[in-house]
Amino acid sequence: MPESMRGYVLHGKDDASWSDVPIPPLGPYDALVRPTAVATCTTDVHLIAAASFPNAIGKPIGHEAVGVIARVGDRVKDFAPGDRVVMSAGGPDWRIPQAQRGEAKYHPNNMAYFSEDPLQGGMFGEYVRAPDADLSLAHIPDAVTDEQALMVPDMVATGFTGVERMHIDFGDTIVILGIGPVGLMAVAAASMRGAARIVVVGSRPNTVELARAYGATHVVDYTKGPVTDAVLAATEGALADSVLVASGGGASEQFSTAMRIVKPGGHVAVVSLFFEEEVSIPLDVWAYGGLERFLTGVFVLTGREFYTRLLRLIEVGRLDPSPLVTHRFQGWDRLEDALDLMRSRAPEVIKPIVVV
Repeated sequence: MPESMRGYVLHGKDDASWSDVPIPPLGPYDALVRPTAVATCTTDVHLIAAASFPNAIGKPIGHEAVGVIARVGDRVKDFAPGDRVVMSAGGPDWRIPQAQRGEAKYHPNNMAYFSEDPLQGGMFGEYVRAPDADLSLAHIPDAVTDEQALMVPDMVATGFTGVERMHIDFGDTIVILGIGPVGLMAVAAASMRGAARIVVVGSRPNTVELARAYGATHVVDYTKGPVTDAVLAATEGALADSVLVASGGGASEQFSTAMRIVKPGGHVAVVSLFFEEEVSIPLDVWAYGGLERFLTGVFVLTGREFYTRLLRLIEVGRLDPSPLVTHRFQGWDRLEDALDLMRSRAPEVIKPIVVV
């Protein structure tokens, strides 16, 4: 195996390009994976534009990939060369004491964007090191396509993690603000979780159609008037049991709307990672401190056990995330085209992927 490879490296603000980088060495518990398909994300384009994570500079970026194992360390038990796998989008550190308290994901020390290891790169490269392979990778079932599996590590996992934080009970009324790919997966998760009324806020015809297919019962078009009024009309005046914020636009408005339409004691979960402004929430939505409404930021849950459960939903036909994929490119040389599509915010774009 050669000592170097091509990777799409972040050099600084608005500066990323294909470069030669070392193939990372393997520890005894690690695997080296050759990506077979990657997806681009708004997180990637924000990262390039702002270089917002200093530890990412000088490394290949990207966090959504599936691939085939090329090599494994001596202590890897459950994976072997040739296995098809989903790779970890969040990079939790499973070898710290906090992992025993269920806090591994709060320490994403194995993700390129946070890792202090200069050779721990992201998914946009010819090879990727997967630390702690037995804990971080997941086998892709034969019945699941690469395209379906590629949506699991971020889009499905983030949507489903957000819905878990909404604490949905059977028959609940819930609202999802934003029906991009994560919001759409949250619709599917909320339906499986037992929500009765699922109100979604969005305007693009393609995502509205998919939202209905995944289980949305009411659609509010935010371009046609105040969202709060339209949501309450859809719920017959009842406040929502829980709300998911899955839109990155108009942060203060999104947060304020969410807090106004959720019931006292209800939960607002926020899965949007990048907002383009500071958030200001009027104190009256909390009755100036005298009313309980729970606001939770959500970081994606990852790891073999969680991914395996999500893949099982696809395997048995309960979930098909492949309609999220709207644009397909062939070969690493088309990666920048896929990134440009995410930058474009064109209404027809949901998720571009690159098959390599």
